[in-house]
Amino acid sequence: MAWIQHLVYFLVFSFGLLLTQLLRLKYSPRDAVWAKLDAVGASPQHSPPLFVRGVISSILSTQKFANEGYRKFSKALDRAYALPTPWVRGSTVMVLPPSQISLLTRPDRTDGGEWTNMLGLIETAQLPHVIDDPNVYQNLIHFEVVRRKMAHKDMSRLAPETADEIDQAFSDIWGTKTEWSTVNGWVACGQVISRAAQRILVGLPESRDKRMLETSRHYANALLVGGAIINCFPPAVRWLVAPVITIRARYYQARYVKIMRPLIEERIRQWEADKEGGPDDFLQWMIPMCAKDPDQLDATRIALRLASLVIPLIFAICYMFAHCVFDIHGSPCRVEVLAGLEEECRRVSAQHPSLNTSVSVDALVRVDSTLRESMRISDVSVTNIFRDVTAGEVEVVGGLRVGPGVRMVFPTQDIHLDPDNYEDPRRFDAFRFSRPFEDSNDHKKEGRQDFITTTTPSFLPFSYGRHACPGRWFAAQLMKQALAYIVLNYDVELVGPQKKRKALLNMMLPPVGTQIRIRRKV
Repeated sequence: MAWIQHLVYFLVFSFGLLLTQLLRLKYSPRDAVWAKLDAVGASPQHSPPLFVRGVISSILSTQKFANEGYRKFSKALDRAYALPTPWVRGSTVMVLPPSQISLLTRPDRTDGGEWTNMLGLIETAQLPHVIDDPNVYQNLIHFEVVRRKMAHKDMSRLAPETADEIDQAFSDIWGTKTEWSTVNGWVACGQVISRAAQRILVGLPESRDKRMLETSRHYANALLVGGAIINCFPPAVRWLVAPVITIRARYYQARYVKIMRPLIEERIRQWEADKEGGPDDFLQWMIPMCAKDPDQLDATRIALRLASLVIPLIFAICYMFAHCVFDIHGSPCRVEVLAGLEEECRRVSAQHPSLNTSVSVDALVRVDSTLRESMRISDVSVTNIFRDVTAGEVEVVGGLRVGPGVRMVFPTQDIHLDPDNYEDPRRFDAFRFSRPFEDSNDHKKEGRQDFITTTTPSFLPFSYGRHACPGRWFAAQLMKQALAYIVLNYDVELVGPQKKRKALLNMMLPPVGTQIRIRRKV
């Protein structure tokens, strides 16, 4: 067919450009860095045709390459290594060994140089190809609002709101029938989490607007899928392919902005009339921060900021929560796990008026452990925690000095599955983190349990150090409330066996086709 022929021509053209770029980069200052590193898959030091083949194969083999590099270099030699990928200019990232995680605790700017975490985050979803206003993803006012208004101290205020929305959302979406019904588990879990999160983002009644909820959900999916596909192409040709790949994301973004503009304009008018009043939600918190710069107090720009939060604040939580539900019900120990979770949820509910307070949610140590274990074993990506040198040089492992133009990452998935960090690491052990603190007095572990929000060198879903995710307390509380609600109110079964997870480049593909059977408990 003609379209296949055109696709072949385009791919040949794309990787011809990649080959040209690699020949140019081979004699750039960056080449001195790669010359000092071992590589998996292919090295920039190899002949260009061999390296191009390695870069192309990384689209489906990044996970295999990363596993090999971790075993050969990160663990055996405590050395960084080069990982081929079309994701970045130069088609290579530097994977730092776990011993270098302490670097994440130091300031971004030192006497020798400066690095940033933002370039990798922006390029993961390829936001510049979707959002035409660069101020939205370069001037991160909305993340500052998360840091100030969604910290641990704020959870007691937000818990009743999310508990109320979770109750209503499950009744509306999962239903109240006591007969079995089969639904798409990925969609069913995501719809509940999305509604509860939107309750905090924009408040009632807009958070229950079905058109807005579906638009934001489709936007998140289109943005992530589009970003993953764009990242499979060399940077030199993305300007050609991105306008086509992002059509769907741009459509839902425009639709979302159109829905949100009237609400935002009304909120701005209300705030200008009464700066102390108004709802207690994210939109209202953001308006006074935007008002510090008149250019930021624009309804379209604020709507785009809300849209850009759909990925980290909604899609990411949906991803982790859905995986946890699937991990529990796909486990050989599901009966014992569910019995242990239900016993804890009923006991804590009896000790507190309900599970709508942060105190009661914090008492759900088994629920917390189950979610933490799922986040450990069901990673979102193969490597994570990106750092790009932007000025000077940054010294890393073995005295290696890295200059601008090099992206560094950590092998987070391999760290989470390392037997030196976790016993039997590939087994989903729901109470792995709570059991040592619940044993009989003779074997009870001293100290405090590591919770979902506790970042450690061996638990990195929320990053680590100075840029650990500021929204992790909200994510943890929301997921714990939702999981406890399922345990207390629904029977759930997976339809068919769990499918093996696959990676596209660096992204672990979500199980969007997973079917579950659900019924309300009598």
